[in-house]
Amino acid sequence: MKPTASQRIAVIDLGSNTARLVVMNTIPGYAYRLEDEIREVVRLRQGLTRHGLSEEAIARALFTLRLFKRFCDGAGVETILATATSAVRDAANGPLFVERVRREIGLSLRVLDGETEAYYGVLGALNEVPLSEGIVVDIGGGSAQVSRVRDRRFQQGVALPLGALALTEQFIQNDPPKKSELKAVRAEIDRQLDRLNWLDGDGLPLVGLGGTVRNLAKMEAVRQKYPLYTLHGFSLSRDSVATSIAELSKRTLAERQKIRG
Repeated sequence: MKPTASQRIAVIDLGSNTARLVVMNTIPGYAYRLEDEIREVVRLRQGLTRHGLSEEAIARALFTLRLFKRFCDGAGVETILATATSAVRDAANGPLFVERVRREIGLSLRVLDGETEAYYGVLGALNEVPLSEGIVVDIGGGSAQVSRVRDRRFQQGVALPLGALALTEQFIQNDPPKKSELKAVRAEIDRQLDRLNWLDGDGLPLVGLGGTVRNLAKMEAVRQKYPLYTLHGFSLSRDSVATSIAELSKRTLAERQKIRG
């Protein structure tokens, strides 16, 4: 039987806060292996108004996407799957931005709707963790995807405007934040989650994805003197999350940036 030739495939994820490029060496239908990964802070959502993405944010995104495209060309990547999520999805000038990326860089940027974004998050989680029944939460900069898993399959999911940047821009005006501002954030989270009548997740496992969850895990790993380099499969308790929130909420941004983890 003739072996299937390997291919280099790149995936670009242009998020509200960060942009990520991964290059995979794949044998279609058989296996894949991560070869390269680049992550850049773009803050595409920063300065978003009813008119759309700001020119400064667009310039940062174009610079990063051009960098990714050149890297892929130099690495012999055969297929580039470029996606964008909530910042471009929500922006009034999102379609113009997508067209500009195509015209100036030569990338076809696919804007994912909320349910599709949630689905891909679950697909990634199910390939890594033994989850048969549970909830998957992916907290990004602009949105948070909440999904229900049944029998190891994506049942349904939704993107809610509960990303870290989105909530900060909407409710936080002070540094450190006031108690009233944090209360408003919690109330908005409760309001959005209460709309999900299918979220019957009491007692079910919760799998967390995204930079916000990863940073909380890093903080707890430092407290525990966790010996492993990877945080894949790391368990976070409610007490641990509460401790981290209390620590973060009383510090300024400059102080938060110095916290180990």
